[in-house]
Amino acid sequence: MKPLINVAIVLPLLLVSGTAYAISTPEQVLGDPNRPVAAIAAALDVTPMQFATCFAGVTPARTAAELIGAREQDNKAVLLPCLQAANPEIDNARLDGVMDKYRGPAPRP
Repeated sequence: MKPLINVAIVLPLLLVSGTAYAISTPEQVLGDPNRPVAAIAAALDVTPMQFATCFAGVTPARTAAELIGAREQDNKAVLLPCLQAANPEIDNARLDGVMDKYRGPAPRP
């Protein structure tokens, strides 16, 4: 009976955290109509799947206030090393330039 109690406690916590911090799959990133994955990947000299795999670990901003600060740093800490594994020539300035070029409008407050 004890394992069922553990599942009953952990499952709701996973569901709550899953909605608060939506992590995508590479397939979801590739199919996102709001993100030009092929163009971003080409600008970084990686394949679309490599970019999508790295970006799948990022938690996009939901509001304009989240575009800067801790979330931005956390996302960069995930995205940059992953992309550098695919292409060591990618540095912080290049990643920022490419992402700024293809970033959509800021989320609403």
